[in-house]
Amino acid sequence: MTATTQTHPTTESIVAARAGHRPRRGAPGHRVGWLHFVLIPLALIWTVPIIMVVGLSLMPPENPSTSFFGILPEVFSFKNYVNIWEQNPILLHLLNSVLITVPSVVLVCLLGSMAAFALARLRVPLKALIFGALILALILPMSSIVVATFRILQSMQLYNNLLGLVLVYTALGLPFAVIIIRTSYLAIPLETYEAARLDGASAWQIFWRVYLPLGKPALAVVAIWQTMMSWNDFLLPLVTLGDNELKPLTLVPLAYRGMYLSQPGALFAILVLISIPVVALFVFIQKYLVNGLSGAIK
Repeated sequence: MTATTQTHPTTESIVAARAGHRPRRGAPGHRVGWLHFVLIPLALIWTVPIIMVVGLSLMPPENPSTSFFGILPEVFSFKNYVNIWEQNPILLHLLNSVLITVPSVVLVCLLGSMAAFALARLRVPLKALIFGALILALILPMSSIVVATFRILQSMQLYNNLLGLVLVYTALGLPFAVIIIRTSYLAIPLETYEAARLDGASAWQIFWRVYLPLGKPALAVVAIWQTMMSWNDFLLPLVTLGDNELKPLTLVPLAYRGMYLSQPGALFAILVLISIPVVALFVFIQKYLVNGLSGAIK
């Protein structure tokens, strides 16, 4: 009777085998390499307008000459930022933008998360019809509802009022918020909801203590989306706000028409100031934004 001997691979043989292994063509590592080869030039192309806006905002008014294909000025100066600060009440317009954006973001996140929880876990009549109406609301372009929004605000005595604009942005942001947050709530196991109900928790307690904390990534997506929509919007404030004291920061470039048309650097400087808060918010919650988008896709 012969005894069989088992040979175990040594460390040297494993290292040698791994060193000699090359990813075959079409493997994930090979595809990622080609993907970076394509995406890096695209990313560089997308940064050209950003570099151009920032560079031309530093172009001195007395020397509007450019270099490097018209992207960068020949001489750098912060005089444009000083001029727009002296020519416009920037702090007042900035405060108006904050008073419009912050309440709309808070209302959309709160009301959207409550509606999403109801559509995800509670028994709501005509749930499919409601969800279909939310999707339909995302398809409508902004320009198609401007006249109706203007008439409604007039009838409610909310024309030329920041509160009316906050309510409009809240209504426009709720469909997207409900769809994104509902998707994240559906990813939470149903057993979690059932276990909390067996422990005697009410629907409000389950929403506030369980689902709302677990939905932070989706809330981050909704928050940055609503901030971008409310902060960067130009059309609705132009139509619904008449007094100059109530205008947000996005309407300041309108002052640089006519006699100020010879100062393109000042216009680019205002655009840079408008973009800074949104960019800072994106950098601050970038991790939650990526997690929320990946959860929504799943």
